[in-house]
Amino acid sequence: MQEKIIKSAVFLLLLVNGILDWRKGEVSLLSLALFGAVGIGLNVWLGYQSFLEAAGGAGLGVLLLLTAFLTREAIGFGDGLLLLVTGIYLGFWENLNLLFLGAVLSAVILGAGMLADKVKLKDRVPLVPFLLLGFIGRLFL
Repeated sequence: MQEKIIKSAVFLLLLVNGILDWRKGEVSLLSLALFGAVGIGLNVWLGYQSFLEAAGGAGLGVLLLLTAFLTREAIGFGDGLLLLVTGIYLGFWENLNLLFLGAVLSAVILGAGMLADKVKLKDRVPLVPFLLLGFIGRLFL
């Protein structure tokens, strides 16, 4: 039961922000704060993972924030914040898996777009929709 609650919360977080990222190129800071607080509360209430697992998952988001800073947002701060929040729910390894699947899907789809001359190398592309697709795919594996 608790796994369904966690997966549903992550799905909703990715769905809301995936749509926003696709349409506007941004994520909702309000939703990140809300889902982050709920994630911490659920973790305390349900006790489904240790503090270190949640902190490790959030730490992956912190690494992306640092990467965003160092690369002048080659990857956006919003993506780092979003992965910080998903890490609270998923822990380090599941969050890393989410990032990996999203990056691979992004590379494959954008690579095809480049071959078809629809996408340019310097185009800014939202990451969250690819994270959502990866998460949905993972639910069925």
